[in-house]
Amino acid sequence: MSNLHPKHAEWLTGRSIDPVLAEKFGLTSTQQGGSGFWLTVPYVENGQVVNHKFRQTGEKRHRMDAGAPLILWNHDALLSEPVRSGQAAVVITEGEWDALAAIQSGFPHTVSVPNGGPNEPSRGDITEENDAERYRFLWRAKPHLDAVGSFILAVDGDQVGRLLAAELARRLGPERCRFVSYPAGCKDLNEVLELYGEGSVALVLNEAKPYPVKGLYRFRDFPEPPEYASVPLYLPGAVDGPHLLPGTLMVWTGFAGAGKTSLMVFIIADLLRRGINVAMGSFETAVKPILQRKLRAAIIQCSDNDVGNEQYVSAARVAEADELLDQRFSIICQDFTDEEHEMTLEEMLELGRIAVLRDGARLLIFDPWNELEHKRRPDETETDYTGRAIRAIKAFARQYMVAVWIVAHPKKPSMWGQKPDAPGLYDISGSSHWANKADYGAVIYRPNKESNETQLIICKVRMGLPGKEQTIKMDWQWTNSTYVSRVREDAA
Repeated sequence: MSNLHPKHAEWLTGRSIDPVLAEKFGLTSTQQGGSGFWLTVPYVENGQVVNHKFRQTGEKRHRMDAGAPLILWNHDALLSEPVRSGQAAVVITEGEWDALAAIQSGFPHTVSVPNGGPNEPSRGDITEENDAERYRFLWRAKPHLDAVGSFILAVDGDQVGRLLAAELARRLGPERCRFVSYPAGCKDLNEVLELYGEGSVALVLNEAKPYPVKGLYRFRDFPEPPEYASVPLYLPGAVDGPHLLPGTLMVWTGFAGAGKTSLMVFIIADLLRRGINVAMGSFETAVKPILQRKLRAAIIQCSDNDVGNEQYVSAARVAEADELLDQRFSIICQDFTDEEHEMTLEEMLELGRIAVLRDGARLLIFDPWNELEHKRRPDETETDYTGRAIRAIKAFARQYMVAVWIVAHPKKPSMWGQKPDAPGLYDISGSSHWANKADYGAVIYRPNKESNETQLIICKVRMGLPGKEQTIKMDWQWTNSTYVSRVREDAA
């Protein structure tokens, strides 16, 4: 004899839920006072009924036993051997009817939260001591939930359901969770059962996708990147030299007097002539007159002593150089109205962001690194700070698809009175991160200061990037602010 009121059996059938299955899980009809019959759902834990949910089917009214503990509906599914051994996934739904829809469709290891979804996210750390009362049922079942290999979060597809899924994933571990997608016109499993049948419920659950875990992805999770053409740098005598490549970091170093500024200006002038916009943080070389004069000379290809002397360089050629600089070159420097202010890395990156978005800069140069104000945390070593700073710079380069070059000074030579060998990236003051994290690495070196020879040692090219490691030997020609290949001269 059925314990369900005929109208309750009819209501379940109308939702495509088998009344016989419902009775198997203890659903009955109970009469309470003058309020008529209530569809009664028992909550069983370790074989004992510890709570009930009462529902009127004529209108959406429900309540639970006063003072009774909140537990998962169908809690004892967690005690089955397939679940305890980690072999079966546990489905979690937002209500008993969705849970019955899953069980009816071949997923017996299904439980339901007792109290629906939250209206707002929880705050603070999630611990048993400070968690919200509404999630107490999870901590009560924690020893059994800890044994579960994976969960399918089949909660409602509305905002409340999405919030519940996020809260469950936080407590159960997103690495163990999968989420479902419902077909058109459905927001839960019971609606899928009503509209499409048991096979579609099974399909929804079987096609559950891994819950996103921050920092852990598959190839399909990444968008296809746009194609950005690299620009080979013009360096006389180079064979497959380094490239200006968006999204990468190139570190330059060299002792004082090695010609870093002259070579950098030579490269910048060539890029500007080729239509590439550059933003430069100039913290050591005075913007006017030194940097401006050197850039003018490199663009015009004359001695910087001749700039401004119309006997050698006409005002028209200087105006043309200035027009190119005005169109394609942005300067980032300390606030000259506030001599006490020192620019921080964060300020430099923000100004670099504006230069990229407003001025179309494809190259951002820090020259030199040590002139920035570096804000280390109280418990942070220089090495830790440098690593954190480089990570931020590389993230910036990738986000805005701009090449970033940093000029960083090496430690002073230890053997005073002797000609030091060329420094390497590991000799840069502060950290070995300069060598380890750079995509390209370059050393500017003058073996003999009595000679015009300059060596550009490309000491690092990250695997897969264009260019190759090599030593490029050039001669500086101060009369026209250019370099020529020393190899070709030697051969002649």
